Amino acid sequence: MVLMGSESTARTNTDRNGSHAKSVGRNEPCHCGSDRKYKHCCLEQDSATRREQNNKATLPPWIIDTHGKLQQFEKYVCNVFDLPSLLGSLSDGRRDPTYPTFDVVNSLFHAALLRLPSINAIEGDLKDSDFQMLLGLKPQEGVKAFSSEVIDNVLDKLDCDGPRDCIEKVINKAERNKAFRDDTFGTLRCVAIDGWEPFASYDRHCPYCLTREVSMKNHTTGEVEKRTQYYHRYVVAMLVAPLLDLVLGIEPVLNDEARRDLGEDAHHEGELTAAHRLIDSLHKTYGNFIDAFVLDALYANGPVMTRLDKYNYGGLIVLKKDANEPLKEALDLWKNKPPCNSYDDHDSKEHIDFWDVDDIETLDTYKGKIRVIRAVITKANGKSSTWCFALVGKARKMGLRAALKTVRSRWHIENTAFNQWVQYWNLTHVFHHTANALLAIVLLWSLVFNLLQLFIYRRLKRQRKPKDPTDTIRHIVEKMLRNLGTIPEPFPWCNLVDTS
Repeated sequence: MVLMGSESTARTNTDRNGSHAKSVGRNEPCHCGSDRKYKHCCLEQDSATRREQNNKATLPPWIIDTHGKLQQFEKYVCNVFDLPSLLGSLSDGRRDPTYPTFDVVNSLFHAALLRLPSINAIEGDLKDSDFQMLLGLKPQEGVKAFSSEVIDNVLDKLDCDGPRDCIEKVINKAERNKAFRDDTFGTLRCVAIDGWEPFASYDRHCPYCLTREVSMKNHTTGEVEKRTQYYHRYVVAMLVAPLLDLVLGIEPVLNDEARRDLGEDAHHEGELTAAHRLIDSLHKTYGNFIDAFVLDALYANGPVMTRLDKYNYGGLIVLKKDANEPLKEALDLWKNKPPCNSYDDHDSKEHIDFWDVDDIETLDTYKGKIRVIRAVITKANGKSSTWCFALVGKARKMGLRAALKTVRSRWHIENTAFNQWVQYWNLTHVFHHTANALLAIVLLWSLVFNLLQLFIYRRLKRQRKPKDPTDTIRHIVEKMLRNLGTIPEPFPWCNLVDTS
């Protein structure tokens, strides 16, 4: 029997609202009649619809009908990214824990959001009734919800693949919501990779610390002596764009002990080794969502270029050493030649001269062809700077201006991420000194960092200020801190987790 008119419409709407979908298996034909598997058709739409309906029924008016930035953020991340289920998916290795993992990671998530500087500061706020209600706990002023030892224990045992999966799900959801549409410097979606060392110490260390010998003057004797310095280093991959700079992945640089535990050769690895591992992981996770990588001069070598070719990625790589290929060959070809292109950028008040050469094949460790560009940038005050960079793979087809803008955007990872994390996100502080805890903190803070940027630049539609994009974020966080005291009752986190 064929349903006509309003009956047919009612059936379609019922299906989309998820009542029929609940009984459909992921691999069964979709209920919409498309002959596709449910998981490849309406599953995501049905899940989003159920979640939105559930949230509307569960979120109280003081969250839905408010102009408070903290409440708006919570509503946004719950409705769009299903934050309760993301945090609810995290697990740790504690046996029969007294305090649920969700409550502890939720406290860490909001500690990152509100820029709490340490575990002790979190423990102090866990005695505050406003913070307790933000976490969905019964307010008991002066009675801490759980101790810093509980937080340390969770960080030690947290499965770090969990926060990685959360970051991936946020990026995938943002892509489906077209958050990245028209947000590129050219036609390619580019990711910057760089090393980051948040802290170092001559005293505090753990078995997985990297070490180096540092020459320093003894203030007592005046003699120069060697001291062992302990540190942790990470390789970070960040999507760089005119508006959104989001973390895609983080890989620790491993010391000899960590490599031995993995069954590998027991020696300190370098940043390049961790970067190769990160590129492999990014390809496995994001595939052709990424078009090209923007890299500094450390990565100007054949093995990195070959790896990018393997995955059909382009590469824009800074070149600094005149005596090394392929820059040496390019400089010889440009000798005594005028620029091939010039233009005046009225927005930045810069005059830019370009030299460009393609099809260079003088790098012995790379079998592909390399394009090299030199840009001399002269500012209004007469000061000039020179940028030289190699383009490989699909990046070789980029226009001169787009290529230069993309290469210069590599500084976003320094300014938007590393400098901001150090100055305002307290990540130079060692929250808890074990390798797993440190990585867990960095990953959880990155998850918050991504969601906060999406909220500010997509939900609130704020403009990014080129001189200091961190000002906008700081201003919003300050408003959130003021909103904390306006929460009238515990946030209903337990009712928002999608268990369907």
